[in-house]
Amino acid sequence: MQNPDIGDDEALLRLVNSVIWPGFRGRTLPGWAEDALRDGLAGLVYFEQNIGGPEEVRALSARIHQLNPAAVIGVDEEGGIVTRLEARDGSSTPGNAVLGKADDVATTEAVSAWTGAIVAAAGIDIDLAPTVDVNVDPRNPVIGVRSFGADPELVARHTGAAVRGLQSAGVAACAKHYPGHGDTSTDSHLALAVSNATDQQFHEVHLRPFAEAVSAGVKAVMTAHLRVPQLGDAPATLNPRALGLLRSLGFDGVIVSDALDMAAIRHTVGMGRGAVLALLAGVDLLCIGNPVQNPQHPDGPTDEMEYLDVRDALVGAVRSGELPASRVAEAAERVAALSVWVRSQPRAAAAPPAPDLDAIVTASIRIVGAARLAPGPLTVVDARTKRNIAVGAQVDHFTRALSSYREVERVWLTDAGTAEDAARRAADVLASAAAPVLIVNQVQSNALEAGVVDAVLARRPETVVIVAGWPGPGEPGAAANAVYAYGSARVNAAAVARVLCG
Repeated sequence: MQNPDIGDDEALLRLVNSVIWPGFRGRTLPGWAEDALRDGLAGLVYFEQNIGGPEEVRALSARIHQLNPAAVIGVDEEGGIVTRLEARDGSSTPGNAVLGKADDVATTEAVSAWTGAIVAAAGIDIDLAPTVDVNVDPRNPVIGVRSFGADPELVARHTGAAVRGLQSAGVAACAKHYPGHGDTSTDSHLALAVSNATDQQFHEVHLRPFAEAVSAGVKAVMTAHLRVPQLGDAPATLNPRALGLLRSLGFDGVIVSDALDMAAIRHTVGMGRGAVLALLAGVDLLCIGNPVQNPQHPDGPTDEMEYLDVRDALVGAVRSGELPASRVAEAAERVAALSVWVRSQPRAAAAPPAPDLDAIVTASIRIVGAARLAPGPLTVVDARTKRNIAVGAQVDHFTRALSSYREVERVWLTDAGTAEDAARRAADVLASAAAPVLIVNQVQSNALEAGVVDAVLARRPETVVIVAGWPGPGEPGAAANAVYAYGSARVNAAAVARVLCG
């Protein structure tokens, strides 16, 4: 590739802008984002806090495309526990774990096509989905029910179906989190994650779904801030060897970084330096992340300062010669080709009705023990701790769904202090309850939840335990009456309530 002409500041600014993909605060575009779009910004990523009503989102998307017709708008719309467009009322789809349990690729493709349709109707160009990690470690705190399962062949066939479904709606799919976040016990939002896979497991298990995504024609792949010892010390996002391996699978689309504001990058090399190293490693599009998750910068709004941190680091690296302008131009060409593909796709003018998935979701529920609710009002103790950052804030759909059948008193334990305090309080609350219910996420991943379960079952062994997350190697307690929901989206919760109360 020839070296692009960057002889003036404006040309250099447009070049580096063309590979930067920030988030922003609020439901209207801030001035800095409008200016950056006019100056060639690659696009913007929506998070829950950017989403208003359907007409409001469409108008926002139209404004972005007016300022830069080539801009690519992205969103994390996985379905299930990760939704932005349906965050207010809960996802209409149950998430990958339920689809994997059903193991009907036609259903997965149809659900993904519907998801693509609501993304397209919002004027959005790329869905940061599907999650194709093979969740072989049940302790995994960041993937869990976002995965289709622990069997690489099952995950691979549903990966292909999801990619085809999404892209049939005219939006680009983005398989994540390369090279596979399923064999980790660390959340890369909070620290650098390390894969526990052997070399054979890495190649035969974790790469398998990405190869299938490539075969299905996926337009983008998102990297993980994940260290795979076989590939060296650098996390995949910053690792030329890891990204070269992805290209060797035949992938020539856009490599998107996971958010640079995640602790695995932000608290190690820093966001600006991470952006430079990511491009040098082979990343094409630099996702900055969700500014509302981060502390306000003393010199101004977080969104603008984070964008400037990345932009100025790239400008400095190109000027110094450390980052070849040709490498940035190569990345920009891939992003531009993605934009051209999206613009060429037919799209429905409006989102279709949500699919009827009640039977599939209900069939996915697993019951251990009696799991029968006693008569009378329900007392629900919610012992789930803060969900991972990818999920974001969510309504407690379980209590809402149960409330349609019974009177419910809900107690939330996340402010209970220590794990011992939480266990004591939960046991005390449910000791005299007419119909005790306990909600947990993944007992095997969380000492607080495990302690609460033990304390509650010691006092009230008949308590019905709703397990929202990935199932562990054992049941939540020796005498538990448990309901495994495989997700906590609105449709998952509604199915649990029907099973318990209907």
